[in-house]
Amino acid sequence: MKDTDWVLGDLVWGAIGLTVIIGLMLLNAYVQRLARIEELQRIELLNRQSRRPDDI
Repeated sequence: MKDTDWVLGDLVWGAIGLTVIIGLMLLNAYVQRLARIEELQRIELLNRQSRRPDDI
């Protein structure tokens, strides 16, 4: 009985570890997406500011 408890315990810890790793990967992807959107907005703002004197 002790052997099965040990295996089940390892499976539970493995599942918890896998969940943590997947959660961190999703969080990283979300943060990168936010940074990419922010960078695109910054570039767009710079492009608008640089074109403004020519339009006037």
